[in-house]
Amino acid sequence: MRKLVTIFVVAVTILLISGPAQAALTFDIGFIFTGTGVPTNPAPWLNATFDDGGSAGSVDLTISAVGLTASEKVKGVYLNLDPTLDPTQLVFSDMIKTGSFENPVISTGVDGYKADGDGYYDILIEFNPDGASKAFNGGEAVKYSITLTSLSASSFDFVSAPDGGEGEYKTAAHLQNLGVSGDSAWATTPEPATMALLGLGALGLLRKRRA
Repeated sequence: MRKLVTIFVVAVTILLISGPAQAALTFDIGFIFTGTGVPTNPAPWLNATFDDGGSAGSVDLTISAVGLTASEKVKGVYLNLDPTLDPTQLVFSDMIKTGSFENPVISTGVDGYKADGDGYYDILIEFNPDGASKAFNGGEAVKYSITLTSLSASSFDFVSAPDGGEGEYKTAAHLQNLGVSGDSAWATTPEPATMALLGLGALGLLRKRRA
């Protein structure tokens, strides 16, 4: 038990002091901040991975609906950019799709896109914007190459401009047709500070059991 507690403390410490990823950055979206829908499967339901291959200038973005069912869908994904960079200068190319969904529409602009009532984002990747039949459902994925001078994976590791009562988030997603109710929800990635608090709570339980 002492060894287990030591390993856990080390893991939490690394989580608290680690900085942005150097070559790859992944957001696992599995926390609902508003809405009535609940996905069928356990979180995460969606992830967005940025990979710069260790050099600046080009980043591969992969969005995967890893945890949604085949009938649940993604309406939009909201992302942030380093405020020293201009999101309108980003070039998205070389799209690769896994699935039969309609091509998404990508919009960019400084704090141009509001996720529900809770924050403004610089990038909106909108799926099925006109209500077409081929939605972005569970199990599907899309990949882009994004280019801009000095761009890296860590360029996307920034929070939204605040607006509303739910806080500032590094990404957001609008999920629809969820679970048995078929309702929608807005989801995001728990922040490291939140995860650390959860970890410290678990550590407290371990100590209590040992006592």
